[in-house]
Amino acid sequence: MKAILFADRQGETLSPLTDRICMALLPVLIKPLIYHSLDTLSIAQIREVIIVISQQADEVEIQLASGDYWGMQLTYMLSRGQESPAKVLARLGSALSDSEYLIMRADILRSFDIEAFLEQASQLVGSVLATIDGQNAGVGLFRNADHWESSNMLDWSTWKSSLSEKEGMTILPMVGDLCLLNSLLAYHQVHFEALSGRFLSIIVPGAQLTPYLKVGHRAVVNEQNHQGLVGAFCHVHAQAKLNNVVLSEHVTVGQQAALEHTVVLPWSYLGEGIELRNAIVWGNVLIRVDTGAVVHVVDHFLLTDVRNSGFQEWLIDWGNRVLGMLALIGSLPLWPLAIGLAMWQNANFPLREIELVGNLRWHDANGVAHRQKFTTWEWNVKVPILRHLPKLLAVLQGNMAMVGVRPLSPQQLEFRQVPWQRVRDLAPVGLLGPSQLGVPRDAPREEHWLVEAHYAKTRSLIFDTRWLVQGVLGILSKRAWSTVHEDKQQTSSFL
Repeated sequence: MKAILFADRQGETLSPLTDRICMALLPVLIKPLIYHSLDTLSIAQIREVIIVISQQADEVEIQLASGDYWGMQLTYMLSRGQESPAKVLARLGSALSDSEYLIMRADILRSFDIEAFLEQASQLVGSVLATIDGQNAGVGLFRNADHWESSNMLDWSTWKSSLSEKEGMTILPMVGDLCLLNSLLAYHQVHFEALSGRFLSIIVPGAQLTPYLKVGHRAVVNEQNHQGLVGAFCHVHAQAKLNNVVLSEHVTVGQQAALEHTVVLPWSYLGEGIELRNAIVWGNVLIRVDTGAVVHVVDHFLLTDVRNSGFQEWLIDWGNRVLGMLALIGSLPLWPLAIGLAMWQNANFPLREIELVGNLRWHDANGVAHRQKFTTWEWNVKVPILRHLPKLLAVLQGNMAMVGVRPLSPQQLEFRQVPWQRVRDLAPVGLLGPSQLGVPRDAPREEHWLVEAHYAKTRSLIFDTRWLVQGVLGILSKRAWSTVHEDKQQTSSFL
């Protein structure tokens, strides 16, 4: 037995959720919706499945791959978007070599015995359609091309919930549960219906820690204070409260947060003290299912999508500014020394202005981002650690990070002749880094660029932390206080 799984429904009634992901991949009880249909087919020992997809087809193929996870062989066919099943089957043509196929919609959540359906349907003549409580279950056994026109009974755009034998098919009532997922309210409610014991055949990952709480892999949660379902890699603060809540994977819930009858979708952050009831949350989108209100929250400390690169950049930027403030406060005892030495060595020009290219961006008419030039200062002294103290102000302004590649002037950046020298631009500009701390100040320019190119391709939070610690520990080193002459073609190193 082979199966054809229709996963081409647009799902407009579930907007704004389906604005960012296709219906087939929309999370339901932690897993993408289509996973539940594939689980059902796997249990029924069906190993070859054709999946009909349209919207975001590439993402579906990447997510499901070849089907090894289910022990299946998956192949894909592109539809024109909610195309009638009969037209899809007609276009498949000779590729459908078998005399019968199990055809199923992947955008419905259902729970019934597929094996029992196939066994009973095998004893009937012609095509057979399953119903649950009188409703179209979106599952049918279709025999040869003469009966494929009846497959339009699975066409979502002309969906009929109540069916009769007059439709030209045999109707086979089955015992089970069904949710059409045709509204945000239905999508919200089906999670809690499943938690209450409905949809018994649905496979939900996680361990049952208490009678009221199921928790996924590597989730951090105090099981004594919560009720519901918590997905893998979630972190729930010990002082938060979950009452009948479903958290998908990679969700963080802050201190004193109180959630009730709420569904939170993947990679969402819910901040300290937030209170939600009868809601769906995805990133910074808040949907009140009782009123239908959709709110896009702009406060990152209340709701946000932790995968959003803009938020990550914002968080990293302010993290650097905080570190810059701490470094500035810690360096205050050095400022009188720097000022006094600058006045003694260069009384006429104790402070010199320099132009560098930093981390802030501007966009041209074509929308292309470019690094922005900025002006900073150096004390006109030969001691490196004293000379670069004013650059801590550039960190506070966001022009520089604490760790990164050397800050260069526009003229110095123009010396680059080959593409590999521009790899360094993948990393932020910083006060500390491998070039500033590890390469001799009088080394050739190309050596600096080579080290920075390697750093830009291999950098990580752990490595940046090591460079930061090394820079702090190096304050009392000989390099930090050495007055060795530097090549004017090189940017000066912090240490």
